[in-house]
Amino acid sequence: MTKTLDGLTFDMPPSADQIIALAHLHRQRLDEAIFHQEIHLGDFGLAQRKRVYDFTRELDVQQREDFYGMYNGELLRIADEDDLHPVHAEGGMSIFTICLVLAIIGLIFYFAVIQRITN
Repeated sequence: MTKTLDGLTFDMPPSADQIIALAHLHRQRLDEAIFHQEIHLGDFGLAQRKRVYDFTRELDVQQREDFYGMYNGELLRIADEDDLHPVHAEGGMSIFTICLVLAIIGLIFYFAVIQRITN
């Protein structure tokens, strides 16, 4: 038995090569969609995932887990590293930085407003 998803023909259950080919196709289509302003990337990605979800409903639980493990793993493997937003920059600000900024704001507020009111 075979099924077609996004132009690719799959055996049921799909082989690892077929799943990897689907991940590469989806990555390629996402890369192409980035340059089309009329395409909303969130909707595009959700539509891709919905087609994959509908496709995997015909698999049993273990086959589905194997499919998603290979599919998601391949997408992570071929993902581009984002140089503009490195992982270490996602940590947020330290408590010291927040306290320092609040102290500076307090000093500015004191000298700009409170000191003039008291004089």
